[in-house]
Formats: sequence, structure tokens, C-alpha cells
Amino acid sequence: MINSFRSERGWQGRRRIAVLVSIAGVLGVAALGSATSASAATVANCNAKLEAKGGGTKAKLSFTCDGPVRAYTVGSNKAIKNYGNPSAGSATQFLSCQGAGVGFGCGIQNRATPGSQAPGTTGWGATFPPAPGATDTPTTCGGFKRIEQKTDGFPADRNGIVNPSCDQVIPAGTKVTQSIKLGSSACAGGGKNPLQMYLLVGGEPPVTSFTVGGDSTTVGEFLDSPATVSLKSLKSHCSSKKSGKSKKGGGKKSSAPATTFPVGCSGSVTHSTLPIADATDGQLTFTCSQNVRAFAIYSNKAIDVPGDEPVVSGTSGGGVNEGALHQCQGDIPGAGYGCGIVDRQAQTTSLPNGQGISAGNTAEQQISFESRPCTRKGEPKPKVWLVAMGEPITSATTVGEFTSAPQQLALSGFGNCKGGKKKK
Repeated sequence: MINSFRSERGWQGRRRIAVLVSIAGVLGVAALGSATSASAATVANCNAKLEAKGGGTKAKLSFTCDGPVRAYTVGSNKAIKNYGNPSAGSATQFLSCQGAGVGFGCGIQNRATPGSQAPGTTGWGATFPPAPGATDTPTTCGGFKRIEQKTDGFPADRNGIVNPSCDQVIPAGTKVTQSIKLGSSACAGGGKNPLQMYLLVGGEPPVTSFTVGGDSTTVGEFLDSPATVSLKSLKSHCSSKKSGKSKKGGGKKSSAPATTFPVGCSGSVTHSTLPIADATDGQLTFTCSQNVRAFAIYSNKAIDVPGDEPVVSGTSGGGVNEGALHQCQGDIPGAGYGCGIVDRQAQTTSLPNGQGISAGNTAEQQISFESRPCTRKGEPKPKVWLVAMGEPITSATTVGEFTSAPQQLALSGFGNCKGGKKKK
């Protein structure tokens, strides 16, 4: 059984090589046939659940992760009307959440604490490229410097993380709780359209690259694939005699907090036009209004193969040089997948914003669903959502780190299912 996938360049034969790529990820092999690449990283493994709180639409979310988390998004297939401030131990004081719709995003105001961080910079060193024989001095937490310099003046092959870990994080093992008010009863929808909820966590894990000069450790920036939020307690509540018929959410507008650092993304998933594509293959395309470091996709229809490395086009920031920087991974099949970069702090003349997707540029990748995401009578319409993670400027001297509320992408080109209702 294949249960994980790490993206590599190329889509042809994806289903045939999925096993090999999955095994390569387990063994720590970064990329088949590549001498200078890095493995995708996992931010944390999380256990999350949603419990009924007084019946109706009120509930309590709780989760614990085994790694430090910078930001997170709660995404669903149905509307979330409101939510409270998260309680996360020592992290409570600097966490904030915002956004409305089928979910919300949470993050921190100052990604760089401790240390200084000039707006719009990556904070990994004073100059790039460094002069021959010189090394960079990182100015932010979790920063790294070059520890080996090539004699020809080019950047070093190896790096070392030298600065202390960042303190504006949710520490590993911390229990996070948060009140949530659903837009409609958790009992609504029945077996054909049940409530689904996911937790997507983001952070900056160390990433090991394999280079000609030896192993190289850098700081990445990733959004994990969607972790399923357990709804066992809600299901028990719905089936209890006390629950009775639950009321639908009221007609009042959502009272969710406004988005202080908005990132607007638009895009689509259309049927793939590649010659090798079958009825389940799609082409994902999106553009965002802010620089994006990491992103994730989830759907109410199972995704069989997560996206390959996206190709980025456009003239903003690094332009076409931003292509093939992201690595994606997720369960097979699963609700979706997460993508990120292996070197958050790299900044060059061709990549002035560091590794990422610059605002206004368009990312494109191939994905595949477990079955054709067509519309079937009596079942919910297939939908796909995008979650973006970036570093918006939050003050005159700092940048934050936030994940967005889920943003729905247009889904088209797959047609209607033939035969109407499913056969028993």
C-alpha cells in the first residue's frame, strides 16, 4: 500500500513510478538521478479532533503536534461561521487568526524574533554572493551561513544552521484548543455529504540537501498535507437521542476577524491536456497577490497523486527562475497535499525574494484524482481549495508568517457523471 508521495519533475508515468518515489522518500534519497537537490520535509505530525460543545453548531477544536509549528489553517468542506482565539500555552500571546469561509488561517506577527529582520528581506546574510573567502552572517533566528567557500567565488556547497531556534512558534507537544462555530449543523449532510475538516500546519524545518561538496543543511518552509480532524465525538453526538434535529446556522453574517494581511489567490483545476492524461488527471493553475513561500491543496474528492514540482511563469520577482523550487508531498490517496521550499533564506539576483512564488506570477502543476471529479446527482459538487503561506510585512522592521483561509479554485472540464445515481 502506498501511503506517501514526494514530488519530482515530470508527470509521464507518474502512477508507475509512485512506488519508487515513495520508497526513495522513506530511504532519504532526495531525487532520483540528481546530484544537487534536497528532500521534501515534514513540519510535524499532528493529532486533531473536533468535539461537540453544547449541541447545535458550537464545537471545540484541539490538536497536538510532535514538531514546532509556525502557522496553521483549519479547512473544511462547509462554512465555518466564527472561531475564538487559540489557546496554545506560551504561544498564545503572539498567535492570531483571520479569514472567513470554509476555514481560517493563523500565524505570528514576527517570524524573525530574535534578531533583526528588514522588511522584504530573507535575513540570512548581509551580502550575496559573499566575497571569496567570506561567509554570511545571518541576522535572524534559525539562520545559517556558508561554511565552505568555492575558490571560483561562487556560493559554497555547504551551509550550517548557526543561529538559535526561533521563539515565536507553537512548541512541539503543546496542546492547542480553539472554539469554533459551524455555519450549519455537524449532523447535516448525511452519508453523502458529511462534514469534513482538516488541519494544515506550516513551519521551517531543517532540510538536508545532497551536493557535490557534501551534505548541506538549510532552513526550508513548508505546509504539510492536510491532517484529518477526527469528528468521532461529533458523530456520537449526532447519533445520540439528546441531539434530536439540529438547527441550521442562522442568517447572520460571519463574525470572523477581518484579514489584516490579505493574500488573495485565484486559479483553477481543469482537465489535463497532456497526451498521456486520463479522465482523472487535472492541471492546477493559480496566482496570488502576495509572495508565497508554501502552499497546500485539499478537495472533497480524493486526490490520487499530489502535484509535481510546479512550473512558475511571469516577470515578477525571480520570474521563470522560480520554477521547480517547490517539493510537494501527501498521502495516496488522500484529501490533498502540501508543498514548500528547501531553502527559505536563499536570495540571489535572479531570486530577490528568496525561494518562493512572487506576487503576480503563475504556478502550474499536474495532479490526479482517485476518480473523475465529475458532478453526480444527489452528491455534493466536487470542490478544490488552496491554502497559501507567506511572510507579510507586519511592521516597519518585521515580517510575520501566516497561512491563509482556504480559497476555492474553479473546477471544470471533467463533465457530468454518466448514469445518474450510483449502482448498488
